[in-house]
Amino acid sequence: MPDQPVSPAGPRRSRFLIPTLAVLVWLGVGLWQRTQVGTAVPDALLAELPLTVAVFAATFVWQRRRRR
Repeated sequence: MPDQPVSPAGPRRSRFLIPTLAVLVWLGVGLWQRTQVGTAVPDALLAELPLTVAVFAATFVWQRRRRR
């Protein structure tokens, strides 16, 4: 069984890179949209957090399944 090539950043670090980027984009867009309609930043952040966690989890699982 041939070994899988390891990315230069290491397997653990690269495993979290794409989910983290997805979360940052999701959270940034969500905060931007909510603050544009007048929602305070702390309230917008609290409103975005549950879905942001779900996006991280879904992206993390997708990333793990893709590498198998």
